[in-house]
Amino acid sequence: MSIHTVGIALKPQAMAEFHGLLPNLCRWLQRRKKQVTFRAQDKERVQKIFQRQDPRALFQTEKSFFRDNDLLISLGGDGTLIGVCRRNTGRIPVLGVNLGRLGFITPYNKTEFFDHLEEVIAGRYKADRHPLYHVGIERKGKLVHQQYFFNDAVLAKNDIARMVYLRVEADGHHVYNLAADGIIVSSTTGSTAYSLAAGGPIVHPEVAALLLSPICPHSLTHRPLVIPEKTKLSLRLLPPFQSMSLTVDGQEVFAIEEHDVIHLNHRPAKRVPLVKNVDRPFYDTLKEKFIHGRRA
Repeated sequence: MSIHTVGIALKPQAMAEFHGLLPNLCRWLQRRKKQVTFRAQDKERVQKIFQRQDPRALFQTEKSFFRDNDLLISLGGDGTLIGVCRRNTGRIPVLGVNLGRLGFITPYNKTEFFDHLEEVIAGRYKADRHPLYHVGIERKGKLVHQQYFFNDAVLAKNDIARMVYLRVEADGHHVYNLAADGIIVSSTTGSTAYSLAAGGPIVHPEVAALLLSPICPHSLTHRPLVIPEKTKLSLRLLPPFQSMSLTVDGQEVFAIEEHDVIHLNHRPAKRVPLVKNVDRPFYDTLKEKFIHGRRA
């Protein structure tokens, strides 16, 4: 795939970490005859970073940014990358550069990505196609909210010291009734995020599966469950009703009403190509970020 236009997505509200990096990146791309683009919402911030010099870049609408570029570069942390992937049409490859602390799923750091970028813009790269999953809220027979998630969708209580009661169904079959603080439905990419903190397993991101991880379950028999990614899940609230919210990728929140049904399913066409750092296998990332498998 030929790369002519490169969209740069910035970590929200950040400034200091971009003053040296962003002008250097833009000039590097422009010397190689690549058109640089940003989202229109970042225009004022970009102009401040360039100290009123002309960035020689285009500023696009949200829709155009995620439709009309040949490559997207995410500058931030895992949260920035997740937001970019969730809004992606599924066609544009994404290169994630970590400027944060952990950066577990963001494959490049700011000191090494220039070494790989030459190969990427020449079209010589490998990309893993990560699935997006659809989540919808049904209310009185109508779909009132819908979104895609890259990492996880979390149904959880709003009140302190109150358990919630849920019925979990898979492909129309009853799985269990759950008394807990909530439940995490996670992709395998998101298995090392909130799901892991709640006691879920580490699953290789190339495994085609979904994870169900109860949050502080009342019963010890309710353990994390790994199911096929094509499973159609439904979550229903059971009485007594408690105030609850659905959080998508830790970035969007929807209030849940008493008789709502949450539907979650896989959409085969929705897969985001994430540029792979071939020098950093998944197992190396586990050891580096989580000190996984090391002896004390």
